[in-house]
Amino acid sequence: MNESRGLHLRTIRWKNPKFLLVPLFLAMVILISFSYHSSIKSYNIIIEPSTETTTMQPTSPNSTANLPKPTVPLYPYHIEEASRCKGEVPLLMLLIPSVPQDVVIRDTVRKTWANESLIPGISIKRVFLLGIPSNNETQVAVEQESSVFHDIVQQDFMDTYHNLTLKTLMGLEWVSRFCPQAKYVMKIDTDMFFNPWFLVRNILEPDKPTKVGFITGQVIIGASPFRDPNNKWYIPVSLYPENQYPVYCSGTGYVFSNDLSSRIYNVGVEIPIFPFEDVFVGMCVKKLGMEFSRQGGYYFSQYRLQYNGCHFTKMVTVHQYSSEDLVKLWPDFLKAMETCT
Repeated sequence: MNESRGLHLRTIRWKNPKFLLVPLFLAMVILISFSYHSSIKSYNIIIEPSTETTTMQPTSPNSTANLPKPTVPLYPYHIEEASRCKGEVPLLMLLIPSVPQDVVIRDTVRKTWANESLIPGISIKRVFLLGIPSNNETQVAVEQESSVFHDIVQQDFMDTYHNLTLKTLMGLEWVSRFCPQAKYVMKIDTDMFFNPWFLVRNILEPDKPTKVGFITGQVIIGASPFRDPNNKWYIPVSLYPENQYPVYCSGTGYVFSNDLSSRIYNVGVEIPIFPFEDVFVGMCVKKLGMEFSRQGGYYFSQYRLQYNGCHFTKMVTVHQYSSEDLVKLWPDFLKAMETCT
């Protein structure tokens, strides 16, 4: 019975070719449906991990979701020094803005307060932050200096006074990517007296747990923009309409825990660049909803103080000390570190 029915059907299909279209059509529908659902399944497999990563909330202090957001440089690096921070974990990384032609000043700083071997058992690293000079001869000299000391970081923007904010952002981006293991970071100008011993012993306190969300220096509260066009720090209302700046630390020298480097940077690249880098950092800190610590405020001075060896052993920074001043006072200061209590 089954065999004769099968023969009968085969005969019908052969005699009526139209009947071939039905199974063929069904087969095509099944094939298309299978292909479509297979493609949807593959697409979901690709997209879901990305969606989960972006929307996932931190679940524990050790969760990878708490890792800092990766940083992307604003400008290409001309000199990067990616291996500068390899080896011993630095307690402190010094970010030192410098003008390309200031070779003598950098050399003096290297031999005095930025000498990386000053404090036995404490790892301190330095990098000088440079933009591009206006002439090629200076750039060649910078590259030669870099090949000797390997402590210069340079991005492809013009080195001008109003680009100091870009230098600070460059330093934050660099330390976030190439020195994330450093515990603390200090931004400090070259025309400074700096006492790393006092900073390490009395503020950073390496024997205690590393501070988090910490930033201090000479805290400036209630500063107002200068509206006189002839003033060096003139800011028009169109650029900053508020009557007061946010709280900030004097840009002459401030120190912060390294967990803030990428956070300040990633906020900084999302808001308009402001020409005064210390005020700009204050804007970023405010946007992060954080506050400056006044723990060390007394020990940072944005003004020049008359040099006194014993008094300076209890200071972190003092402003307006030239490289010539440092060369003269540094030997006496080293003696004061041994004799003053």
